[in-house]
Amino acid sequence: MKTYSQFITEARELDESKGKLAKIAFKGIKKLGKKLFKKVPKRSIDPYFAQKAVERGTMVRGFHGQSAKNIAKYKKTGVTPAVSGVNMDVMKQYKNNPATLDWIKKSGWKPKGNQARSGVDAYFATGTKEGKRQAGIYAKRGARFENERLKNVLNPFKKKDKGEVMDVVVNKKSIRKGWKDLRNAGTETERIAKAKDIIPVVPGPSSKVGKYRLVQQLKKDRLNKPK
Repeated sequence: MKTYSQFITEARELDESKGKLAKIAFKGIKKLGKKLFKKVPKRSIDPYFAQKAVERGTMVRGFHGQSAKNIAKYKKTGVTPAVSGVNMDVMKQYKNNPATLDWIKKSGWKPKGNQARSGVDAYFATGTKEGKRQAGIYAKRGARFENERLKNVLNPFKKKDKGEVMDVVVNKKSIRKGWKDLRNAGTETERIAKAKDIIPVVPGPSSKVGKYRLVQQLKKDRLNKPK
């Protein structure tokens, strides 16, 4: 038969064990919560610093076209890598890219040669007038697919997606030519680069800093201008 002191000791040990288990469980839940709700770092560059990178020669200007819905997402988290490349079965390559898959089904297009690496690369068009027009074609294609999705067709209050062309700057070292028929003026502007190296140009908090520096530079240039 247990003595009173043994009973008290065991009860205290049981309470302590429960407390330790509760702390361990709380730490586990907290850690899981941080992973689930971790804020995605912004993947964009301010116009001022984009221009500086272009002037240094480390980056070049370009365009990327998609549905307005996707472009809004890209401006926050960066361009999504293409799902293509190694596997030449286009139905598998583009299974996670419904807009392109929809176009392939309608056009009967067949792949040729190397494409973007799956989960690594993405496409963009050169920063030219023809490049912007080519990006506009992809913007219309993405918008059309978005508008034809059943949930949007059945929603009378859903605004039509008009597509959007986004300005980007791209790491020069990452760029290589596309694989399409480059004799075509539009496809000749298409390039491939690592998705992480295609940076959306988006005005941010640094815009004011950039504007101030630009004004100061203009003042300096005006003062140093030979009379």
